Amino acid sequence: MRAPIGIRISSRRRARGLSQAALARQAGISPSYLNLIERNKREGGGALLTRIAEAIGIEVGELTGEA
Repeated sequence: MRAPIGIRISSRRRARGLSQAALARQAGISPSYLNLIERNKREGGGALLTRIAEAIGIEVGELTGEA
């Protein structure tokens, strides 16, 4: 079973040593919204996932499980 996108974002963010606030700032969203995404309470759209993926240094496909 693939891990939900939020778990992938959270794991990669922590591995890179980024706080939620720092990643949220880079992605152009609020830290509270990133928190909801990481807990799989909200979904991020295509453009947002692209910004998050770029900020944590991975391809969007790795976030969605398509890679």
